[in-house]
Amino acid sequence: MSYSQSDLPVRLRDGELLVLDDGTEIRWESSGEAKAVFLGDSFEPALELFPGQDTVLDAGGLKLKLTAFFEDALEVQEA
Repeated sequence: MSYSQSDLPVRLRDGELLVLDDGTEIRWESSGEAKAVFLGDSFEPALELFPGQDTVLDAGGLKLKLTAFFEDALEVQEA
């Protein structure tokens, strides 16, 4: 499933993408308990978050707050 910027805030499940208005894609993969977060088509994670951790990321001209959860979910919302 794919979400757009207009869907924010959104909880991404494994295999789902968020596509921002400028075309930037945000996706994640499990890395042990951590969530490896990828931007665009990069195979190198931009960051890793552990469950209960959050961070603010600049992407697609926006400041986004990303929060990792124990269940397979990464919440993305405007900061």
